[in-house]
Amino acid sequence: MDWTSLFESLDLNNLIPDCYEKWKPFVKGGLAWFLGRLSEDRQKEILADQLELGPFVSASDRLEAVLRRCPTLHKLGQILARDKRLSPELRTSLQRLESLPPRMTVDQIRAILQRENIRLDGITLGEKPLAEASVAVVMPFTFTDAAKRQIDGVFKIVRPEAEKALEKELELWPELGKALEEICHNMNLPVLEFAGPLAEAALLVADEVRLDREQTHIRRAVELYRDFPEIALPELLPWCTSRVTAMTHIKGKPLAEALNDPTVSKSERRRIVEKLVDGLIARPFWMSETWAIFHGDPHGGNIFLDNQGRIVPLDWSLAVELPKNDRVAVLQLLMGGLRLDEQAILQSLKQLGLSSDDQKLRQTASWAIGHIRNGNFPGFDWCLAVLDHAVEFGGLRLRAELALFRKALFALLALVEDIAPQASSDAVVVGAGLTRLASEWPSRAFANAFTRQWGTHVSNVDLNSLFADMPLSVTRFWFGCWSDFLEKATPGTRSGTGSSEQHK
Repeated sequence: MDWTSLFESLDLNNLIPDCYEKWKPFVKGGLAWFLGRLSEDRQKEILADQLELGPFVSASDRLEAVLRRCPTLHKLGQILARDKRLSPELRTSLQRLESLPPRMTVDQIRAILQRENIRLDGITLGEKPLAEASVAVVMPFTFTDAAKRQIDGVFKIVRPEAEKALEKELELWPELGKALEEICHNMNLPVLEFAGPLAEAALLVADEVRLDREQTHIRRAVELYRDFPEIALPELLPWCTSRVTAMTHIKGKPLAEALNDPTVSKSERRRIVEKLVDGLIARPFWMSETWAIFHGDPHGGNIFLDNQGRIVPLDWSLAVELPKNDRVAVLQLLMGGLRLDEQAILQSLKQLGLSSDDQKLRQTASWAIGHIRNGNFPGFDWCLAVLDHAVEFGGLRLRAELALFRKALFALLALVEDIAPQASSDAVVVGAGLTRLASEWPSRAFANAFTRQWGTHVSNVDLNSLFADMPLSVTRFWFGCWSDFLEKATPGTRSGTGSSEQHK
């Protein structure tokens, strides 16, 4: 099927930011490859949607209609919805993907529940579904028990057509990766490795339709936030299956909508957002346990504020289970930044992924030091920037869990920036880490000096090295600043970081 007319109406060249000018043909080529390999029936549905929109609809609305038909592209749209590098019109359109008006009827939902052998005795379904996401629909209900007590709940139900579409699309991902690498080669773009990461990511995204996994994630999250009163989680109810999650109905509004109310003060908005960062990043990260669970999809449609003012992270179908050794490596990366130690940063990056070119990765480490000298604190924002640079320019391939963790952090920090730009996520996360370190201090006096089995993931030797290196770090900082000044002042010199200047 010829997609030329559709791409002309999508006007991708204007939707993609000018700072990514060289990547515009790449996006167009990748989308054409993906859509061209869907079944003929799926292609007809997409084109029918476009005809139904009429001739005068905006390009961003046309793109939204395409993404709604493709669960994997829908998920990508949700990730990009808060990226301020995109145009406001496109971001507004993509944000509608976070929670869509439902299309399924109550009768269709009742039929699915019956197929799942869920007895509806004592259950009264609502008049219509509450919302629809990329692969599921949410249906409210009330249950009245024998003692006439009433429970308000919701069924989260996998949509059969979305499950089939997701299965077929994920089969394309490994081949899509190879196609994207070939497009990069043909267009003389940096040849990034896509096939491996997309194949690994497909395994994680497949969990979107395995609601029994989500139920396990919710149980773990309930334990994580049991003594964290600012965060509430729904309680699982007995009618759960692998395709249906039954849980209590927590009433509220999406966080961005609730906090953008003019009656909410800036200080209150900032307080709630900082609690969000504390709960979803700091709390699981500063754990001593072998595995820490992070919400894997914290976009604006999944984070609610309930009627009691508590933060409610919904949709735990995607969760990041980050092992202790990865959190140790992230801390070593951050400490390498604090010490302005290029070699330490390089070694940490190698622990966090697989490198195909040590020289390019070393240039990323050099760029990371320069980023600090330009006034960027070596915190989580800096860490994300370094990982992005390492993937794009340093030939680093992150494992699937770390890639999803990076994506989740990006989505959450973008939401924070959108709601309360004055809030400092680094201050919250670093402050929580220092508080945890203070609580560990009495026990550290009698512990093995080399062990990192602490919630802060650093040994006494690590801390002693950090403090001992402070004078040398100051020397490195001022020597680097002086070198930067001489380099800029001398005509004809080139930055040793190569394409990193373009990244900035």
